[in-house]
Amino acid sequence: MATTTNNKADPIALGPDSLAWKHAGDNLQLLMAGTTLLLQVSHPVVGAGVGDHSVFKEDPWGRLQRTTEWGLRLLYGGQEGSPQAGRDLREMHRNIKGADEKGRKYFALDPEAYAWVHMTTYYTMVTTQRMFGDKPFTASEEAQLYHEWVQQGRVLGIRDQDMPQTVPAFWEYFHNMVETRLENTDTARYLLDVSLKQVKKPPQLSMMPDWLWARFYRQIGKNATLSTYATLPHALRRKLHVHWTGRLARRFERKRRLIQRLVPLVPAKVRYLPPAYLSVTGQLERLRPVLKEAA
Repeated sequence: MATTTNNKADPIALGPDSLAWKHAGDNLQLLMAGTTLLLQVSHPVVGAGVGDHSVFKEDPWGRLQRTTEWGLRLLYGGQEGSPQAGRDLREMHRNIKGADEKGRKYFALDPEAYAWVHMTTYYTMVTTQRMFGDKPFTASEEAQLYHEWVQQGRVLGIRDQDMPQTVPAFWEYFHNMVETRLENTDTARYLLDVSLKQVKKPPQLSMMPDWLWARFYRQIGKNATLSTYATLPHALRRKLHVHWTGRLARRFERKRRLIQRLVPLVPAKVRYLPPAYLSVTGQLERLRPVLKEAA
């Protein structure tokens, strides 16, 4: 794992020779975007906070853009930018609180919920590479990536006691959270029933006729729904009443194998976000202006 010189008060930010820089910036993970979001908003605290305070229903594309920009700052900001982005993120969530539909009070910086959002992305990275990537992680790579992801959690302000410290401990924690803490929240239901099937046109496509966008997104939604259903943990599929059949499983397997064959043909510049691309291709001398922009 890469390190850089840091202030005593700041946790060490990850650097360009970390596995996390490459795999967190892999656009292949978009195939699991629905799964990641559902894992997160099925936590009652996260679901209530997003449902009450996020504008994802009214402005989904703006919300996606801002989330991507935050991700760039948090991971690729270097020792100066990443810890500051973590502090800014916690400050932004400090006043997000309320009560859910069952009357339970919630707070966005609840330690369990705050850690859960971060830890779900390790599941995404590992599962993306296993399901769709051209080369699954080795056991040592999974361990290295997890060690780095715990370090990134510290940059986000997550305490060690709120994060499992080893890969076996993570999987025990993950399955326990899915079984005992996740719920069929209103926000999860909205994502399943609405967002995967229809969403507003992005501003960049404002000239596209509405009927053409609806037809285009309907096809995207079918594929996104299939990938989401397939990559959800079985216990969460059951909680969300997802209808998963052998026919759907066979369809997904055909799609998955096709993607695996096509992935090696995708240019690295298309597959990876800019900082990850420069890291993957060894163009480290060009990273400084990218980091400056991200910070």
